[in-house]
Amino acid sequence: MSVTQSLPGSARAERDNRAARVSLYAVIFGAFVAGGGCVPAALFFPLTLTWMAVILLSGVTAIVAGHLARFRAKRHGLHGRRLALAGIVGGLAVLIDS
Repeated sequence: MSVTQSLPGSARAERDNRAARVSLYAVIFGAFVAGGGCVPAALFFPLTLTWMAVILLSGVTAIVAGHLARFRAKRHGLHGRRLALAGIVGGLAVLIDS
């Protein structure tokens, strides 16, 4: 077991809100793809519809995971409400940008 992992019964594992992190990771991925940071411009044009689908899917994932994280944080007293809100807002920004 590495230093950063926690045991399943520990206080850190019980207070973790994984959906909030998923929401933020989806926003980062969607913004990275929408900005064209993963492929050169020559490869971007033939795959326009595929990349648009990836961007839309990451935006929707961020919004759904953000709402789920806020619900879990409120109901179970988990951390990550602000992180989930950042994921929701970022997911909306990714959808608007696409």
